[in-house]
Amino acid sequence: MTRRNLGVLVGIMALAIMSRFDSIISPSVAAIQASFPRADPSTVESVVSIGSSAAIVSALLFGQLLTRMSFRTAACISCLCVALGGLMPLLVHSSVSQLLLFALVVGFGVGIATTVLPSLSARFFRGKQLAALMGLVLAVQDGSSMLVLALGGVLAKGGWLHNYWLYFLALPALVLVIFMAPGVGAVEEESEKATEPQTSPLRKGRQCWWATIACILIGFLSIFLVAVLYNKLAVYIAKYGLGGTTAAGVALMFNTGSSVVIGLSINGIKRVCRQWTIPVAFLLMALGALLFLTTRSFPLVCLSAFLVGSGSAINMATCPFLLSNLTPHRRYPLVMGVFSATTSLGFTASTWAFKAFSSASGLDPVTGSFMGMLIIALLAAVILSLVRFQSCVESRFIEQ
Repeated sequence: MTRRNLGVLVGIMALAIMSRFDSIISPSVAAIQASFPRADPSTVESVVSIGSSAAIVSALLFGQLLTRMSFRTAACISCLCVALGGLMPLLVHSSVSQLLLFALVVGFGVGIATTVLPSLSARFFRGKQLAALMGLVLAVQDGSSMLVLALGGVLAKGGWLHNYWLYFLALPALVLVIFMAPGVGAVEEESEKATEPQTSPLRKGRQCWWATIACILIGFLSIFLVAVLYNKLAVYIAKYGLGGTTAAGVALMFNTGSSVVIGLSINGIKRVCRQWTIPVAFLLMALGALLFLTTRSFPLVCLSAFLVGSGSAINMATCPFLLSNLTPHRRYPLVMGVFSATTSLGFTASTWAFKAFSSASGLDPVTGSFMGMLIIALLAAVILSLVRFQSCVESRFIEQ
C-alpha cells in the first residue's frame, strides 16, 4: 500500500466512524417519549429515523456532485452537518419538532458520508483489496457505533439530552478528513482507462440493469428491516420490563457489534455459504424476529439483535461490492448515491410502514413490527433462493 493510499485509508476510517451518528439517540427513544407524552409515539421514534429522509436527498445530490467535487470538500460538508445538527439540541430542545429538524441536518450529513465512502474506496482500491476494505469499513462503522450507542445509553441515565453530547465526536472526524481525505474527485480522466475493469460489452450493457436494481432493492429491505430495532428495541425492553436506557444501549450494541464480526469475516462467510449468502442473511433476520416474538429474556434479546444485525451486515457488505463490478467507475458514485438514498428511504419508511401493518393486523406496534420483519425476511429468503439470484449475478457479471 502506498503512503498516499495509507493516508486515504485514515480518512476513510474517520468518515466511517461518523457515518452511523444518525442513530446515536436510539437508546433515548423511550425517555424522549416520556418527556413529550402528548406527542405521537411514531413521531418521537422518527427522531431516530427521519434523518434518513434528508440522507435520501444528500445521497442523490452528492452521488452526482462527486464527479466534479473533491472527496475532501464533500467529507468536510458531511462532518459539519453532523456536528451542527447533533449539537444544536443541547441549546434548543423544547419540542419534538425541533429535535426532528436537527435530526434532518444530521441525516443530510450522514447521507453524504455513506455516498462518499464506497466511491472513495473504489477510487483508490481494486479487486480483493476493495472487497476486504468494504468489509473493514463496515466493521469500523458499526464497531464504533456499538461503543457510541452503549455510551449513549449510559449518558441517557442522567437525562436523554445528555445523549447529544456524543456529537462532539464529529469534530475530530472533521479535522482528520481535512488533512487525510484526497482533494480529487471520483473519476480522474487520465487514469480512467487504466482502472476500468476489462469487462465485456455484454456485461456492461443494458442486461445489467436488473441485477443493479435487485442489489439496490436488497439493500433497501435490509435497512428497512433492521430499522425496526432502532425504532422499537428501547420500547420493547421498556414494555416487557427488561431494563432501561442502559439495557437498550447494550442490546443495540449487540446489533451493531454483529457488523464487526461480519465485516472482518465476510470473505470466509461467502466461501461457506457461496451462492446462498444473501438468502442466508435474510434467514438470520427472520430467526432474530422470531426470537423477539417468542421470548422475553434480555440475553435472548441481545442474541436476537445480533442475528438481525448479522443478516443486514452480510447484505450491506455484499451489495456494494456487487455493484462495483456491475457499474462503470464513472457511474459508480451516482449508483451508490441511489443505493444510499434507497437504504435511507428504507430506514425512514420503516416506522410508518410497520405502524400501518400493525394497525391493519390488529397488533400492538411492537409485536406488529417484529411480525412484519419475520414475514418479509422469510419471503425474501425464499424468493432469492428460488430464482438463484446471487449465483446468476456472480456467474454472468462478476469477473472471477
